[in-house]
Amino acid sequence: MQLDGLRAVAMLAICWDHWCPAGWPRVFPFEIFLFFFLVMTGYLITGSLLRERDRAEARGGAWRAEALGIYQIRRGLRILAPYYAALALALLVGAPDIRPGLGWYVLHLSNIHMAFLGYWPAGTNHFWSLSMQQQFYLAWPFVIWFAPRKWLVASVLVIAAIGPLTRCFHDDLAAWCPWPNVLTWACLDYFGIGGLLALAVHRGMALESPGLRWISILAAAGYGMICGAHWFGWPTFGLRALQQTMLSVSLCGFIAAGQVGFSGPAGRMLEHPALQRIGRLSYGVYLFHNLAPLVAGKILWFLWSAPFDSAAGSVLKVCAFAAVTWGLTLASWRWIEAPLQGIRSRIGPR
Repeated sequence: MQLDGLRAVAMLAICWDHWCPAGWPRVFPFEIFLFFFLVMTGYLITGSLLRERDRAEARGGAWRAEALGIYQIRRGLRILAPYYAALALALLVGAPDIRPGLGWYVLHLSNIHMAFLGYWPAGTNHFWSLSMQQQFYLAWPFVIWFAPRKWLVASVLVIAAIGPLTRCFHDDLAAWCPWPNVLTWACLDYFGIGGLLALAVHRGMALESPGLRWISILAAAGYGMICGAHWFGWPTFGLRALQQTMLSVSLCGFIAAGQVGFSGPAGRMLEHPALQRIGRLSYGVYLFHNLAPLVAGKILWFLWSAPFDSAAGSVLKVCAFAAVTWGLTLASWRWIEAPLQGIRSRIGPR
């Protein structure tokens, strides 16, 4: 599935953004690739919850309590064990913020922690988005399973609107905490817009829909205009709060295209076995990629000596980070994730 190829491209761009030396070019704004994962999370989880609701209501009887328990167990087996393995590694290599902020990381509240820190702690700064996703996983079934069907679209729209509305008050909230933009309420449109795409597909919209394609194109143009105006210091007329919303809508088009399939060279590239493999293991890559420089510093310390203080030395460091990340990802998959996947596949509603 080309969606795994898109996951891989987004993950490689995020890695490069975190690994490349200061002054080296990044691959587009970092937010594009991170928000791709967040919008896709909203789309995939909402679709899964809707299908489970259909099956449960077709069977009849009380089902929500049992389904909630099974859902959380299955999500836990998928994400919690490798997550805590990454935290243990952060402790082992001495990530600067892990000991003073350990409780925040353990309880999946590190985005709140970082909102009040106001800076990105080395090695663990990527955990903010993982915490926010976990908060989404915990709360979203109550929206999709408990809201009356006729109110589902309105409910998701209201939740999605909280994101840009909160960002409208960014400066006021910044007097309370330095980084209000990493608090969950400021990011609800990423998940909610992915959820709206899932609702539309669930209700019969084709992923090949020309309307979806044009909405995605127009949203991408809107995002580019707002982002460009801010970049050049031009007036944005109060539209900055909608910048990420526009991006989220445009990313829905890429997610739909990834499921339908690109043609030509783009499609062949996304279906390459290497990208498919990286995409399927992208959760592990994301968990460990930011810890890789700390691990490499322990086992390949000589790369930071004077002879490697050059462009070639920087390339070697990036290669070392990539090798360490992939090694940790494969180890996590083989000894943690794959065995738990077997258990997870046997757990389901009666």
